[in-house]
Amino acid sequence: MPRRRYGLDQSGETHSLLNKKQETRNTMAGKIKEATTTEIMSPAAMMIEPSDIEIPRINVVQKTSEIDAPFGSIVLDKQFVIAEAETDPENSLKAVPVSVMKGWREDIPYDDDEVPRIANSQEERDQIAKSSDYPMLEFADITLAIAKPKDTSVDHAFPFPIGDEFFALGRINVAKDAYRQTFKRLATFTLFNPDTPAFTRYWDFTSALISRGKYSWYAPSLTFTEKETSEAVQKFANNFSR
Repeated sequence: MPRRRYGLDQSGETHSLLNKKQETRNTMAGKIKEATTTEIMSPAAMMIEPSDIEIPRINVVQKTSEIDAPFGSIVLDKQFVIAEAETDPENSLKAVPVSVMKGWREDIPYDDDEVPRIANSQEERDQIAKSSDYPMLEFADITLAIAKPKDTSVDHAFPFPIGDEFFALGRINVAKDAYRQTFKRLATFTLFNPDTPAFTRYWDFTSALISRGKYSWYAPSLTFTEKETSEAVQKFANNFSR
């Protein structure tokens, strides 16, 4: 049988048909590759959970802090000063609470070398309290998405795009006055607004001076605002807290 040849006829239709078939194959291959890559890199495929994410610590600088930053300033990852002390509310950080974890620990004096035992439930708290020589102290770990301020000098501290904004992600551990000014305000809001998650609003995040007698220190503070977060931010926060 003679070998079949595909040559140009007078209209050039044969080569045109072959070219179109090849273009279709290339396009389909590209789509398959793109879909496969997207699927492999999706959070579900990678089984990403909130505990897998690297979240730097947020600190409020005290007189005894080893962080090289002004007294009362809010510092991310021990290196980025993202707010000065007692900033004007108009210029305060806008934060979104994305995760809140309450716990209890033994209230051991700061200079003591003993490591406090930690309870993650009321039952565990009661068990530790039975054998402890110290009172049990409420605390909370609060994870915040902090919107990049317009006039910040540390743009690289806010690397995460969510919707039309850039954010920093940080976690702060709060107890005593800091617990009262943050966790209790979030808890109160949630109690009175059970159908409105705290992450649907921006919260002013500041450090406030507290003075008792001759002693003074700064404590973090979260204050409710009426400004709603975007749909993209709410989706992120909702997925993060699951």
